[in-house]
This record gives sequence, C-alpha cells and structure tokens, in this order.
Amino acid sequence: MTTNVCPTCEEEAFRHVPIGETTSIDTIGSVEICVTEGGAYFHGTR
Repeated sequence: MTTNVCPTCEEEAFRHVPIGETTSIDTIGSVEICVTEGGAYFHGTR
C-alpha cells in the first residue's frame, strides 16, 4: 500500500490530489488541507 506523505508538514495524508485534478470527500469530522506545488494533501484531525 502506498502512503501519501505531505512535503509541507511531513505527516501522512489520507488523500493526495495532484494539481489540475478534482476530488470530493464525504467525511464526518475535521479535515486539514495542505496545498503544495504538487497538489493538495488531506489530513484527518481528531
């Protein structure tokens, strides 16, 4: 299984979306999003 590690905060992300692509998420709880030159990284928060 591949892990997505955010280059900004160096934490594992549950989803990485490259620049130019779209996504949607359905989640309960909070999500932190880091945006980088390589795309967006979605982190679940507790």
